[in-house]
Amino acid sequence: MLNIAIIPGTSRPQALNPQIVNWVEQQLASNGDVRAEVVDFGSFDLPLLDEVIPAGAKMYANDHTKAWGAKLEEFDAFIFVTPEYNHSISGSLKNALDFVATEFNHKVAGIVNYGADKGVRAAEHLRHILANYKLAVVRDQASFSIFTDVADGTFAPTEVSTAPFASMVGDIVAWGEALKSVREAGAEEQAA
Repeated sequence: MLNIAIIPGTSRPQALNPQIVNWVEQQLASNGDVRAEVVDFGSFDLPLLDEVIPAGAKMYANDHTKAWGAKLEEFDAFIFVTPEYNHSISGSLKNALDFVATEFNHKVAGIVNYGADKGVRAAEHLRHILANYKLAVVRDQASFSIFTDVADGTFAPTEVSTAPFASMVGDIVAWGEALKSVREAGAEEQAA
């Protein structure tokens, strides 16, 4: 079974994000190949990046970073639910990602994005950031428009917008299982 963390993409109060995160969680609940958990970086009380040593060294000085990193280590895969803010991801998501690095190595991710133009620029920006972590991002993504997939402030996705989600999850499971062996081989190599 693949362990997937659903990462909310913003800490903005009264954002649409929790509704979409909830939808993702509901979609995964009936999938017997995965165990999914929402992991909100907001619950780790991360300040603006305050680690002296770059994250790639994994020499964290602060308890909040250690807790955030340890939580991410538990997962084989991630689904990021990101809004588009000013043609990119939110500053709070970028800050949370800057705290860690190796916790994402040789794992897989999918992206669920939304915004006025379906959040596609945020998704593309996020793909570039995640590539730096040696995190494989599957091609398919669920993209939602605040004009056609939201009605009176309530997330009401259309079938055309939700359709890519199933194939995205299928790829996450396939790639996630394959990448487990890559991580295991790396661990054996380090132990030798």
